[in-house]
Formats: sequence, structure tokens, C-alpha cells
Amino acid sequence: MKIVELNEQTYREYSSVHSKRNFGQTIEYSRIEANRNKSTLLIGMVDDYDNIYAAALLLIRNVSSTIKEAVAPNGFLIDYSDFNLVSEFTELLRKYLFKERITYLITNPMFKYHVYNKKNIMIENNDNIYNNLIKLDYQSIGYFSDFEHFDIIIENNNSYNDIYRNFNRNTKRNIQEGLKLGITLHKGTINDLPLAYEIIKKKSNRKYSFYENLMHIYNTKDNKMEVFFAKLNPHKYLINIQKKYEEVTRENEKIHNKFNNNVGHINERLLNKRINSDNTVEKYRQALSIAIKLNQKYSNDIIIGTSIVIKNNHEIYFLADGYNDEFRHIHSTHILKWAIIRKYFELGYRIFNLGEIHKDYFDKSSKYYGQYKYKLGFGGNIIEYTPNLLLVINKPLYHLHTKINRKK
Repeated sequence: MKIVELNEQTYREYSSVHSKRNFGQTIEYSRIEANRNKSTLLIGMVDDYDNIYAAALLLIRNVSSTIKEAVAPNGFLIDYSDFNLVSEFTELLRKYLFKERITYLITNPMFKYHVYNKKNIMIENNDNIYNNLIKLDYQSIGYFSDFEHFDIIIENNNSYNDIYRNFNRNTKRNIQEGLKLGITLHKGTINDLPLAYEIIKKKSNRKYSFYENLMHIYNTKDNKMEVFFAKLNPHKYLINIQKKYEEVTRENEKIHNKFNNNVGHINERLLNKRINSDNTVEKYRQALSIAIKLNQKYSNDIIIGTSIVIKNNHEIYFLADGYNDEFRHIHSTHILKWAIIRKYFELGYRIFNLGEIHKDYFDKSSKYYGQYKYKLGFGGNIIEYTPNLLLVINKPLYHLHTKINRKK
């Protein structure tokens, strides 16, 4: 076996079918704005017949005139459970990078370190893979962000109906209510990106140029960024709300009649039922008032929410979403996610990454607890990743570099 440099076509062909393929290990990722000042090195471990057994995209940066850093975003394209393979690859990689004058390598492997179900019970433990990496002289250097630890991911090969069954009760209710009101999914273009950004910018720390750059870069057959909108037709909305208001009003009258006919035998259950029914009628009375005003104000469909995703031939990654504050009561992001999951499941996608959650997701006092509960409502598992790992290539030079930095 040996390490060789791969051309783009060979790397694309290998990475597009590898089980560990991910956005960090794509040619497109190397071309986003944050990486433009780094050179790209595509490598593969091959046998004498040029069969590839592992590969990696490395971003190379000159830290100083003597120190060169290599980063393998989201880990290598390798079967981490095969210790002999990882061991041989690491040994050959070290020798290859030493010849390339690389001082050290940093990587964040995306294998499933620990997996927790929606009850926060561990259902998969891969400590052995992590421990084997430490045996091979990879060193933990911790997490660079509080959002690097965990993702919530849906993986399902059965059906989109099976995915839906795993949603929690509130998520299902919000979706069904929205669908009954006539909310529809619309796919946008790059020309619609400014509109999407206006909706998401209140909770994003990214500038518009970040999303614009991504949309230009992720625009290939295998890796593509797409924008979706939830739209509301004000006239249909008014009709649907009117129907719902009439329905709950009729039901409320029945409950009141039953209550009045049993005045001498009132129980707590019947009383609570009347109170809940009264609250529901008031809820839809207010909604009807809003619907009437909307129908008078708008003649065209109204955009009430947006979702930005990046798709590859492996998964759908939900990059960002948001809603129009005026219509927050409609829960448009729930409807969008379900519509997108259903659309892409029918096209053959089986992995839906809802994105990262804060490391303290389980802390009810955390301001990020709501984000965790919202994403977990879609029934995915919580995937924990290992800390970032350091592999020192040139030990004397690296130790000199760290010693100088400590003195500073």
C-alpha cells in the first residue's frame, strides 16, 4: 500500500460512493470563502493495482514560514471500525505528509462516537474506535465550539410514513394544523436567496455573503444548496379558518348543552372539557379576525417561512430555517421540514440531518433547550462526535512551535 495524490475526478468518484462521505470531504467545501487562502491536497491509499482503500481531502495552511498545518474536515473517507486499515493509513499518511513538510494534522472524525435515542438513552457506543485512534497517537484537543458535539439525525430506510410516526405529538399537531390551513411548499432559486436571508438573519450569525457563496459553490449534481419557502394563500386561509371556527363552535355548543343538562352532576372532567373547548373557540375566533384582515391586505400568496438545505447523494442537511414573525403561530418550519423530508425520501434520500444542538442540550435552564426540543420533535437520534484530534507529523518542529507560542 502507498499514499498517492488523486486528481479531482478520481477523488469525486471515490468520495461520492463512500459510506463516510460528507460535506467537509467534498471539492465544493474546499472552495468556500473561508478556505480560499488554503491549498487543497487530495490523497488516497492505493494498492499496486490502484485500488483505493481510503482517501482524504486536506486543507493546507502556512502557519508561519516553517510551520504547515493540514486539516481533514470531518475526518477521512475510511472505515474507522477497521483498526488495521486505519493503522496502516495513519502510518503511511505520516510519512507522506512529512515529505510534504507538513508539521501537524487536525481532524474531526464524523463516525458515531455515541448515539442516544429521543429519551436520551445511549443505544450505540463506539468508544473502541476512539480509543484505537488514541493508540495510534492521535491526541484529543477538545471542541472548538459548543455546537460541535452533537447533531440530531433521522435515518430511515422504511418509508416517510414511518418517519412521521416517530414525530412527537406536538410536531404532528403543528404539521396537521398547518396543512389543513393550506400551507404549501415552494422551491426557490438563487434570486430568492435575499428574501430567505431576511427571514433567517435574526437568528443567524452569518452574513448574506456566506449563504450566497455556498449557493454558488454547492451547485453540482452531487452537492447542491436549495432554498424552500412555505406559502400561505390568504383567501384559502380565510376559508379554512372559517370552517375550523364553525366546527369548534358547534362542538362547543354540544359541550355546553351537556354541561347545562348535568348541572347537578358536574365532574371535574366535564368542567375541564368545557374550559378547553371555550379556549379553543377563542383561539379560532382570534385567528378568524386575523385571517379576515390578511385577506383584505394581501391579494397574492404570503411567504411565512423558509428553509435552506444542502443535499448530496448521501443526505439532506438542514442548514438554516426561519419564519415570518407575523405568522409564528402557524409553525411553518415544522411544515417545511416535513414537506422536504417527504419530497427527498421519494427521491431516494434516507438520511436527514437536522443540524447541531448545544452541548448542554439537556439543561432546561439553557437558552438552547428549546432548539433541542424542537429538533428532537422530529424523532431523530442524537449523534455525539469525538473531540477534534491532532496528529503530530514533525515532532521536533511541532514542540518547538508550541514552546514558542506558550512563551508569547
